[in-house]
Amino acid sequence: MIAINSINLDSALTRAGPAAESFARIWKTIWSQRYIKPEELELCRLTFARLHADEDEIAAPNANVPVLSATRRQAVLAGKALESAEFTAGEKAILLLAEYYWLDPQSITDEAADDVKKHYGEPGLVLLIESLGIIDGRIRTARVLRDLKTAKS
Repeated sequence: MIAINSINLDSALTRAGPAAESFARIWKTIWSQRYIKPEELELCRLTFARLHADEDEIAAPNANVPVLSATRRQAVLAGKALESAEFTAGEKAILLLAEYYWLDPQSITDEAADDVKKHYGEPGLVLLIESLGIIDGRIRTARVLRDLKTAKS
């Protein structure tokens, strides 16, 4: 049986009806907007998976992302992306902001936010923060459902 993760969460939530449909709809939307590339959001998802130490999330393939090189993926999972030449300055800004967000959204410094704005504009920053909330919420929801499933076994 496949473990529940942020990518396949919708099937586990179908009993929630319209609320689950809204959650699924907004998830699909973040991968097709114009401010932050899907690959960049995937780097954030993998950052959160690493910070949660969530092996099921790390292993989950994301069909919303066309290509993510193994080198870049491994750098993120090893916590080395911010020092790697494999990432643009904009991607590093996104990943740093994602780490602040994961610790506590209120811990995001003005400098980190300004760095994202420098590369993606104000709309990009807003979209990123909203997307990080959605990604983290789905990861945490999947973890809870996995834990509940394990507890019942």
